Amino acid sequence: MRYHTFLFIFYFLTNQYLTAQKSVLSLRTCVERAQNNSFLIHAGEKKIEAAQKNYQYIRYQSLPQINGQLSTDYHKLDPYSFNQKSALLTIDWSPGDFFLNTAQMAKHDKLIAQTEMEQQRLDVSLRCALLYIHILQQLERRELMKRRLTLLDTHYNVAEALWQSGIRTRFDLLQTETEIARLKEDMTYLELDHQNYIQELGQLIGEKNPGDIEIQPLDTKHIYNRPLPEISTATIERLPAIESYKLRIKAQQLHTRIVTAQELPHLNVFGGFMQDGDPAGDGNYWQTGAGISLPVFRWKAASFQKQESKVLSQALDFQKQETERNISVFIAQIQQKLAKLKDVIQLQHQRLKITENAFKIADANYQAGLITNLEYLAAQQQLNETQFDIQKTQLEYTGALIQFYITTNQAEKINEL
Repeated sequence: MRYHTFLFIFYFLTNQYLTAQKSVLSLRTCVERAQNNSFLIHAGEKKIEAAQKNYQYIRYQSLPQINGQLSTDYHKLDPYSFNQKSALLTIDWSPGDFFLNTAQMAKHDKLIAQTEMEQQRLDVSLRCALLYIHILQQLERRELMKRRLTLLDTHYNVAEALWQSGIRTRFDLLQTETEIARLKEDMTYLELDHQNYIQELGQLIGEKNPGDIEIQPLDTKHIYNRPLPEISTATIERLPAIESYKLRIKAQQLHTRIVTAQELPHLNVFGGFMQDGDPAGDGNYWQTGAGISLPVFRWKAASFQKQESKVLSQALDFQKQETERNISVFIAQIQQKLAKLKDVIQLQHQRLKITENAFKIADANYQAGLITNLEYLAAQQQLNETQFDIQKTQLEYTGALIQFYITTNQAEKINEL
């Protein structure tokens, strides 16, 4: 007796400990962890850092470049030989790059990298959120299956009592046993899918023990009772995907500045000291000088480069318009889906009242011998499916709403769900 008591206490404490160790995660926490664990987002951060360094490099390159030069020369003549040594300071400057601010193109590369990372962050958030919704749907399905299994067990006991009393045949018991076996089979398949989704979510958020993950349910009834969200053209213009195209177009326009800067004069200034070892020369001396270089004839190379930038700008503008149109269509489809799902949920609630009444009548009629066992099981199955349909549609509505928020760059609203 003491041994069994010890085992019970040990099992209870172990179960409580393991339950306490499980990670109960909210949607917000999962999204934040998925973003922090994304290698693509980390890569985007490094691209931004590299673009910033490149911008600084090009910006400093537009300033006068100062270089030092030390040299020694040995001259062997007849009838004597001598050495010459010099120390020069040179200044090389491209005024065109400085005054036309050609480094702005590199600055736009950094901004483009930022918009790409923001889009990647939205993609990761959407993947995580929809995965979260799928898991909730499976949990709701599993809970309803458990309830139906309890009802079937109760029904089996009733059918067995009626069979033993001679009111029902053993065929009723076999039908119920078959339905119970089928339900358990479906629950096994559902559990397999659930574990696969949990494993995927665990990998996405960096959970070492995905089996310990538990997620918080969402108040889907409160969510679908909210007013339908709206979107404006101005909001679409500010989306990362559209901003990226705007910056690329601007970068191509700035590229013409680089071409123009290359056509402007290039300034060279130098000065230094020459130690002349030639006995026939005038001795050591200082020297200074300045010069400019100016492209005279480049076979219309600059013109072709400017035309290339102009054509690329036009191509990018067409791509931007196509992306805007696709996003507008997609957002309109989500808004329409949300509106229709609201109507579907209302109809499903009406159907639920009907199926609940039908099941109560079927339960009473079965025990009174007025309907067959198959009719009873069908009524029970219909009630279970209706309950699941409501939960599924409410979660589908929530998933569509999340997709709307993320697509329109309003991911912060997910925290309000």
